[in-house]
Amino acid sequence: MLANRVDQVVKPRYSLRASLLWLLAACILPAASVSVSLAIAHYRLLRDQIHHGTVMLARQVAAELDRELAGIESGLRVLATSGDLIGGDLVAFHARASDALASQRVQNYVLVDRLGRQILNTRRPPGTPLPATGTPAAIARIFATSAPALSDLFIGPVAGEPLVALGVPVFRDGEIVHALAMGMKPAVIATILGRQKPPAGWAITVLDGAGEIIAATSHPGGGRAHPALREAIAAAPEGLLEVRGDRDAAIITSYSRSSVWSWSVAVGVPKSALEHRLFWVVFRVGFGTVAALGLGLWLAAGIVRRVTASVRDLNNAALAVAKGESVTLPEVQLAEAEAVGAAILEASRTMAVVQRQAHHDPLTGLANRALFEDAFARQLALSERAGSPFAVLAIDLDEFKAVNDQLGHAAGDAVLREAAGRITGTVRASDMAARMGGDEFSVLLADANREEAVQTAERLVAALSQPYPGVSTPVSASVGIAIYHAEAKPADLLDTADRALYQAKGAGKKRAVLGVEPG
Repeated sequence: MLANRVDQVVKPRYSLRASLLWLLAACILPAASVSVSLAIAHYRLLRDQIHHGTVMLARQVAAELDRELAGIESGLRVLATSGDLIGGDLVAFHARASDALASQRVQNYVLVDRLGRQILNTRRPPGTPLPATGTPAAIARIFATSAPALSDLFIGPVAGEPLVALGVPVFRDGEIVHALAMGMKPAVIATILGRQKPPAGWAITVLDGAGEIIAATSHPGGGRAHPALREAIAAAPEGLLEVRGDRDAAIITSYSRSSVWSWSVAVGVPKSALEHRLFWVVFRVGFGTVAALGLGLWLAAGIVRRVTASVRDLNNAALAVAKGESVTLPEVQLAEAEAVGAAILEASRTMAVVQRQAHHDPLTGLANRALFEDAFARQLALSERAGSPFAVLAIDLDEFKAVNDQLGHAAGDAVLREAAGRITGTVRASDMAARMGGDEFSVLLADANREEAVQTAERLVAALSQPYPGVSTPVSASVGIAIYHAEAKPADLLDTADRALYQAKGAGKKRAVLGVEPG
């Protein structure tokens, strides 16, 4: 008994206010630590995103240069097969090549022989003496490689100004007899760079195979790239590094080498500008975090006051009862929360149901129009970036209206569900089937070329034209096919599939028709 009395005397006591404040500190301090960690992670993520953005811009510009040079190469190949050139009528070919200059953004056309001597130059009249030297080494190598070649920056022996040359072989009786090259000013490349819209402070530079600057957005061009950048380009086709620019300023540089030629594109961002931008982003995040924590402290302090006030009022009422005084029970400021966990679980289930209903057709379980259009947009972006093929199929059930009219909508719904199952069973798991409305369906065929798309469409026609259980009315299907190509626009691709579908119906239904782009 005495020991119990001693324990009761020495046992520590804590006030409710102090306990709540300790609880508040235990909640706030981990949250503050997590906020700091998130701010650091956000800084690193944003930095990596900016680095990735410079790499993607370098790839984009390199790809655009490749497309531009491919167009010029095509024009050269056409000229290289000219009958005047093959037949040796250089005067007539000179006139033809001079006329072609109007449709190409090039300086001149030059015909050279195996010794590198100029035989014809559209900058000089036919028969005028031409230089026997000065042909770029890349053009001279055409006779050994039989392949097109793109030169580094050089001084044209006739033009007397910086040029780059793109050349193709000229064949006669299966042998290379000449090389036909065009000269292009760096200003043409600068024009291509001018179409880009990089963020403020970003600089785009085009380099030849020797590391010479052909064109840049930050200056007129000319000169050599930083030695560290030249070494990096020689070591790997793509990468990111930090170099020192003017006044020893650090520049974060990403580069991408052309997959066709020896040229490269570099994108530079001053490190100071990058760090300044990152600082303000992280500052805003940090300020918001501190403000949120401050607001939380203020709200928590209010909760502490309400809890302690309720306990104090109840304690005063109990003391009043003990004294035999008249007591009016106070109104406490806290209410009991019930079934919070169950409510959160129910809300989660409800959200899942709502999300599925928003993206899937309730009758067939297939994707709906919104989900299909989202998948189509993502596939189009992927194909534009990677060049991967895909196709779109527009499907319509033939004679479906007769089923509804004769057997009722319940039978029509059963046919739609059966058709959805057949479509799903016919296409690949990587493809997307969607019900667009009524008896209209669409299928997105990923990584499918023309032949695969046609075969799939024909299988769908066969599968959907089989008899349907409990339905005597013959139901078949018509399919319109649209194939992606590099110049395709989203609306044009879908319109092509729809037009092909109408052609299939107009041709007698129960068939697949491959759509053709207008124009």
